Amino acid sequence: MGFENAQLATIADIQHTYHLQIPEYQRGYAWVQAQWEDLWNDLINVASRPSGDHYAGTLMFRPLGASPHGREGVEVVDGQQRLTTISLLLRSLVQTGIAIEFQNNEPLQTYFDYFTASRPDLAPRLGQFVSFYGKNIENAAGFFAEKVAVLDDTARKQLADALLGRFKLFILTIKPGFDVHVAFETINNRGKPLTILEKLKNRLIYLSSIASDQQAGQHAAAEIHRSWKGIYHWLGKGPLLLDDDNFLRAHSMGWFRHENNAEWLSTQLFDEVFSSSPTCANPAYIATYVRSLETAAAWWFHLNHPSRLPPEVQRQLQSFKRTAFASVRPLLLWSLIRLGSLDVRLVSEPAQRSDWCAPFISLLQQAERFAVLVLMANDRRSNIGQNDLNRSAYCLANPGERLYPNSTATHPADAIGAVEFSRDHLKSLVDNWQIGDALKSYADDRFEWSGYFDDVKVCNAAADRLRSGNGFYSWSFGKLIIHEWEQQLRGDKGLPDKKPWDKFSWDQSVEHIYPQNPAASDWSEAITFDGRTSSALKNSVVNSLGNLLLLSGSRNSSLSNRPYRGGAEPDKAKALRYQAGSYSEWQVAHVCPDWNVAAIAARGIAMMRFAEKRWGFQLVSPEDKLTAWLPILFGDQADSIKEGKASGGHAVDGRTLRRLVERFETERPR
Repeated sequence: MGFENAQLATIADIQHTYHLQIPEYQRGYAWVQAQWEDLWNDLINVASRPSGDHYAGTLMFRPLGASPHGREGVEVVDGQQRLTTISLLLRSLVQTGIAIEFQNNEPLQTYFDYFTASRPDLAPRLGQFVSFYGKNIENAAGFFAEKVAVLDDTARKQLADALLGRFKLFILTIKPGFDVHVAFETINNRGKPLTILEKLKNRLIYLSSIASDQQAGQHAAAEIHRSWKGIYHWLGKGPLLLDDDNFLRAHSMGWFRHENNAEWLSTQLFDEVFSSSPTCANPAYIATYVRSLETAAAWWFHLNHPSRLPPEVQRQLQSFKRTAFASVRPLLLWSLIRLGSLDVRLVSEPAQRSDWCAPFISLLQQAERFAVLVLMANDRRSNIGQNDLNRSAYCLANPGERLYPNSTATHPADAIGAVEFSRDHLKSLVDNWQIGDALKSYADDRFEWSGYFDDVKVCNAAADRLRSGNGFYSWSFGKLIIHEWEQQLRGDKGLPDKKPWDKFSWDQSVEHIYPQNPAASDWSEAITFDGRTSSALKNSVVNSLGNLLLLSGSRNSSLSNRPYRGGAEPDKAKALRYQAGSYSEWQVAHVCPDWNVAAIAARGIAMMRFAEKRWGFQLVSPEDKLTAWLPILFGDQADSIKEGKASGGHAVDGRTLRRLVERFETERPR
């Protein structure tokens, strides 16, 4: 067996017997409220009973010999999360916490000592080491402090005595020379389940331990520990912990050629690629693989926390993130990895040179176009094109591989050329079109396939949504157009952002200018409905794009039904409120003396023509009449709108629309 000793020990025994060291390659503090609640509830239950011990889990120690503190030095192989949490709980009960040394980890040590060892002198240094792991220690300390704050001194002492004397942990002491990672996958403690990334680490160390070349295996194991230290550093460096498995999945899409299977990481990765068979114990390959993982973790951090990237890349990433398009993330990650190969220093200082930015920005622009046009505007499933994107990621990671089995297309060998090729491939997935069936000629003849974007689907999607109820309201495509319209009115002269994307919500941020439930007396002159089609016609007007207005403040339902001008309380009419609101509100108030169907149509046309330029597509030819936009904006009711059935018989035609469209396209706040 690999253990030389096993014993039950109280928290007080551990506190006074051991000097605990956490190896640097372990993850930082990652327990969250669910685990804090469990520990607190266990303590309350134990303290409420007059007697009886509580089994609190298993610890695994590796002996290190005598420590300078007069205690027995041990490396905590398993149990860091549990011990850290118990120490924080002890401190909240006005007790001395458990002394823990985090090897070569000053940031975590600083947070731990400040919150468990009564070290107010460390407060000025906390701001130097902001990360998820450090903030998580702070959050746990706050959680327990809040629980304890309502207790008197007697209750606190009762809880402290129960925690120190009646909570017992089962300690396994490892024999010298025994590699715990060989058996670690079978450990089943109460707490936070192991992630796939954690299980992978243990599998790789096990494979290194059974390699026929023991020296090479030891070198691979050392590389695993070193690389995992870097991986955990980058995944926890930001204010939010980056998900292990999302990161591993993005990396694997490029490193391995495999199907887009959600279970692949937990099945084939362990059953086939890194099975426990000696045939998979290849130390050189393992070392290369884990070094790639560490590099990828750094770029994954930059991709998710772009503050260290050049400003122009940050801006394009922010724009791209508004599409919530996760499928392209493996391709973006591998693009950054390849571009980072231009200079190894880029991974830690990506803003130090800018020659890599242009190809990555252009790739991001095409990724945004794909998300906006194929997924949002065409109203299609989020996995459309996933296999194509994964193939491109794999070719980026493996230069020389053909993009498709039956295609001669391959990425160039140089990093910039390879990323530009992925950009062109992604562009072809949006708008490649066949010029002639007989000649099999395409807009980009390197890619012999038609793209996924279909302009007819945009019209059909809009009509379907208007027919079913909400129209452009609550449509992700509509939301993006409304937000971007506001931003282009804001311009680039440093004006404040009156409604940032992260503050946008349909219920609170968007008002139907012509209300969903208008008072007939307030709107009867501007917009009228009659006949059997009145319900469908009204819905097409209410939920048309041009009638949806982004507000700078929260929508007030009591004001949203007010008339546009006049009414019983003219000083509360919408046109007056809009003058001091968002840039979109200002424009509507200044362009339109009245709000009618022609204004709704004209504003919608201006917004859609802006969207065409913004994302590079075309629904209506510039040579077509303006009324060609009406089926897109009003769906099945376009003819009724054109004939004036919602405007008292006044036709909505080019003559009516032209001047209004021009004003919406040109007038903006100064």
